[in-house]
Amino acid sequence: MYEGFDIWAFLAGLPTGLLICGIVFYFVRKKNMKERVYDERYKNLHRHAKSISWHVTAVAIFIAWLITMIVEGPKLAFFLLTFLWVTHMISWIIGAAVASKHH
Repeated sequence: MYEGFDIWAFLAGLPTGLLICGIVFYFVRKKNMKERVYDERYKNLHRHAKSISWHVTAVAIFIAWLITMIVEGPKLAFFLLTFLWVTHMISWIIGAAVASKHH
């Protein structure tokens, strides 16, 4: 395979990391549920932010699809997918800010 890549460290580290993330997620969510962090305002705010994010991402995916169909460069695909991910995350942040401003 690849020189310097230790498959056993990867196979041991991946499940361990996922397990630790799962345990942390469980306890944080349990604590937040007790403190009633996930109230109606929280749900409405994030629902609106997700809606704005989805629309922006749909447009970005359509544009990326058109570019890929025209260019068909194998090196371009990675950068387009990276662009889509960044656009999705930034649009969510902007959507959350807009929704927060209205509520």
